[in-house]
Amino acid sequence: MGGANESSGTSTPGVLEAGGIGGRARAARLRALARAWAPSAVVVLTLLAAFYTLYFAAGLFLPIFFAVFISIVLRPLVRMLALLGIHDAIGALCVLVLLIVALFGASSYLADPLERWIEQIPRVQRELETRLWQVRQSIEEAEAAAADLKELAPGNSARENGRAVAVHEGSLLNRLFESTLFSFVQMLIVLALAFFLLAQDPERRWHIYRRWSRGGVTLRAGYGLLQAVETTLTRYLRISAAIYLVLGVLTALVMALLQMPNPILWGGLATVLGFSPYLGPMILVTCIAAVSLLTFDDWWRILGPPLAYGALTIVEGYFVTPTILGRSLTVPPVAVFLSMLLWTWMWGVPGAFLAVPILVVTLVVYRRLMTSSDATGGGVVAVR
Repeated sequence: MGGANESSGTSTPGVLEAGGIGGRARAARLRALARAWAPSAVVVLTLLAAFYTLYFAAGLFLPIFFAVFISIVLRPLVRMLALLGIHDAIGALCVLVLLIVALFGASSYLADPLERWIEQIPRVQRELETRLWQVRQSIEEAEAAAADLKELAPGNSARENGRAVAVHEGSLLNRLFESTLFSFVQMLIVLALAFFLLAQDPERRWHIYRRWSRGGVTLRAGYGLLQAVETTLTRYLRISAAIYLVLGVLTALVMALLQMPNPILWGGLATVLGFSPYLGPMILVTCIAAVSLLTFDDWWRILGPPLAYGALTIVEGYFVTPTILGRSLTVPPVAVFLSMLLWTWMWGVPGAFLAVPILVVTLVVYRRLMTSSDATGGGVVAVR
């Protein structure tokens, strides 16, 4: 008994000491794990705060993003005019005026046929219902069956309460402009800010960076990053514009050969909507299919225009663009799709057009930060 008690008395403190050491070791491991995950948590919270701010302050940030985008695209033209001896401010004003005239001319030329088709939407709906009578009959039969099941279901609260819910929907154009948050005043803000960014003297900008560097803040790497973003985005947009312009010309020619009405309209829309991957071609092929269904009687002629445009977009997306931009960084299609989904949800139609440029800029910044190189990062980002 005494030996047993002595044995147990001598072993208990050792067990307690081992347990205390094990507890302290586990606590140390937890603290180390928390310190390891703390930077990632801070990054996630910062990104969530940034997206929250961009979403609720879209009226402020959307004109700024568009102005920066326009200034990056048009800066090479201002530089070309500067080589001819034209001051940057005058060159920026001339380039913006030419842009406004080109956009106004194109919109005026395409607005008339586009407005006619929009005004014919009720007639289009009626004719589609007439032509697709079999589908409508199947839907009506399904609705009748659902109504019968609803009558048999006990406790139909909607019928008992006798309440009707009225849904008021605005016109298509009203919903479009309300979702984009793009007013005339915001357009003026975009043009004014783009002018100031284009009119800024590059030498003076570099002098400002150098002066800040003397104050103890080294911004030389940041200046190189801005140059890399500008170079990559400009090259990407220049090549993409050429590709989508050819796509628009081919679309117009094919629509004319297939005797589609307003072939120039479809070519112009193919060029513009090409800058919005996935979403733009889906919208256009739907519109072409609807107009083709209203225009022709034979099924092979009805299916010809949408299938032809679909074939052109497939060739462009999977063969032409990867071939031209094959030596550069290729964006995964899932990244493009997620970027389109995110920015379209946040900013509407303008977000759909800014989604790919924002993704390109993000990839350029990521590559520069990962490589820590002073190169220009002049690769072009290919979007399939």
